Amino acid sequence: MIGGASALGIGVLMALPAALPASAAPAPIKTIRHWHALYDVGVHPRVTVAQARASARAGTTVPEFTASVKVGTRTFTYTIVGKNPAKKVSNASTTVNAEIVPVIMKFSNGDTWTPTKTDSCDTGATPLARTQNSPIVKTQAHKFGGTVVGTVQVTDAFQRAEFWKDAHPGGINPAYGVDLAFKTLKPVTINVPPADQATGTIGCGNGLLGATEINWLDNHLQKVVIPSLKSQGVGPTTFPIFLLHNFVEYDGNVFNCCILGFHNSFNTPAGTQTYAEAEYDNSKSPVTGISDILGLSHEVGEWQNDPNTLNPTPPWGHIGQVPNCQAKLEVGDPLTPTSFTDTLGGFTYHPQELAFFSWFYHQSPSLGVNGWYSDQGTFKTFAAPC
Repeated sequence: MIGGASALGIGVLMALPAALPASAAPAPIKTIRHWHALYDVGVHPRVTVAQARASARAGTTVPEFTASVKVGTRTFTYTIVGKNPAKKVSNASTTVNAEIVPVIMKFSNGDTWTPTKTDSCDTGATPLARTQNSPIVKTQAHKFGGTVVGTVQVTDAFQRAEFWKDAHPGGINPAYGVDLAFKTLKPVTINVPPADQATGTIGCGNGLLGATEINWLDNHLQKVVIPSLKSQGVGPTTFPIFLLHNFVEYDGNVFNCCILGFHNSFNTPAGTQTYAEAEYDNSKSPVTGISDILGLSHEVGEWQNDPNTLNPTPPWGHIGQVPNCQAKLEVGDPLTPTSFTDTLGGFTYHPQELAFFSWFYHQSPSLGVNGWYSDQGTFKTFAAPC
């Protein structure tokens, strides 16, 4: 994610290296290997638990609550966006200001990926417009298994559904939820260094799925892009979402591909900054089951439940995108890339199914809607030990 004025708006531009000697050949663009749907691989929080909780108490980050849950003899303390659904309050709904930041990715050979233009992958609307009119942004009536969970955004519907015991009409907080108040910022252009460029072949658009190394991109977002957006209102109390088009990340080398999005946090003098990055995908790529807002729904849902990526859980794994064991409250990972259809404005979107809080913390019965452990009912019991 760069500086300087572009034809589409003001971006953040990284310094270009000096011209190469005539004898020096540019590094070849790497080829993507092992196409797998992955999220959040390779990124690490740059904030401590103490810093994040202090920022939440001071109101210098997005609204969050901290609570604890007991699993057997162990106690797990977690922080979630919004208000605690298990504590009765006069208004349990939380609104968070969020920014969609369209990101134009450019390679040194001129290859470009932009969410602000149509191409042969979808001639009907730009990826940005599809996102702006999607269930991530727009409200609509949602039913999970025949149960009406509210006229809300799809990730708010998930949040209400996973704490349905308290959020249902007869619960102690029937108005519970997390609403995102979106605005769209000017596009930002990122010039990817030659050493961090990779591509794979797809059947539409410019014919390429672009990729860059995730640690380079995440560092660039934190050090260059996010600070540059302060004048447009981005800061620790808002939630910027960086929107790419048919552009992914790899972790370290091209055999660890393809990361479709991530969320993260870092400490600043003004407070803890949370943010997310995701691609809008209509690439028809070899990554099975990936389309449109699946990555974005994955990351927004995970940000809501683990905004600082620091919430511990009992170990779980061997499911979804997790081949071994992990112990984090990442609600999208165990169901990657399971999606469901959601038609809005005449277009059919594919949000990802997400796992409920009770799945991670072995709660029986589940707090979730219909007694389920995920929002479409794929999980009927809590996570197996790992």
